[in-house]
Amino acid sequence: MRSYLALVPAVTLFLLPLGSLSLAQGTTPVVSQPSSLVARLRANLPNRGVPGSRFGGATRGACVSGSERLTALLPDTHLGQTAVATPTLFVFVPKSKATQGEVVIADAEHRPLATMVVDLPAEPGILALKPNVQLQPGQDYRWTFTLLCGADADDPSAFISVSGVISRVQPATDLAKQLQGKSGGDRLGAAVDAGLWYETLAILAELQGNEATRNLARSEWVAVLSAVGLGSIAQAPLVQ
Repeated sequence: MRSYLALVPAVTLFLLPLGSLSLAQGTTPVVSQPSSLVARLRANLPNRGVPGSRFGGATRGACVSGSERLTALLPDTHLGQTAVATPTLFVFVPKSKATQGEVVIADAEHRPLATMVVDLPAEPGILALKPNVQLQPGQDYRWTFTLLCGADADDPSAFISVSGVISRVQPATDLAKQLQGKSGGDRLGAAVDAGLWYETLAILAELQGNEATRNLARSEWVAVLSAVGLGSIAQAPLVQ
C-alpha cells in the first residue's frame, strides 16, 4: 500500500489569482495543437485508479440551485500526478447558497493534515486553489473540497464534497529544468509528456491570462477537460 505523508503542520490555502500567472517577458509563447496535446496527455496519464468523487450533489438540495454540480477537475481515475511540492487544485463551483468552501488534505488513515476555509466568489466558475504545503516525492495525498451550505450536520445537502488524490513524483533533472523554463509552451509540453495532470491545468490556466496565447490555450483547456468526461463544465470561466 502506498503511504501518505506523515503528519505535517497545518497550512494555509488561498485562491490563486489567475491574473498573476504571466509569461516571462521577452519570450514568444508557442502552444501545441489541442488534438496533439490531448492525445499525448491521455497516453501519459497513470492508469492507477483510486477511490474518489469528481462530482458532488447528485441530488438537488437546498444549497445548490440548477443542474450544475460541484466538480473536481480530475481524470476519471480520481488521481493526478504532480512534480511540484505545492500543486494547484481546480474545482468548479456551481451557483449555490454557500459563501465559503473548505479544503482538507488528509493522510492514509483519513486524519486531516491541513484544513482551511476559503471565501467563494459570487458567480459560478472554476477556482484555482494552491495549498501552502511541501508534498514529498513518492507519497499520495487525498484532498477534499466541500461547499459549506449550512450548519445542520444531519442534513446531507448542507455538505457537498468532491475528492481526489495528488500523487507527488520526483522529476528527473531535465524535466525539472523544463518545468521552470521561460516558455509557457515548452513547460506545457514537458508537463503533458510527463503525465503531470496538475501542472498541465495550471499552465493552461496561466496561458489563458496572456493575450498572445489565450484563444489556443482556451481551446486546449476545453479539449483536455472534455477528453476526461468534464465537458459539461469545460467552458466555465476561471474566477478569482
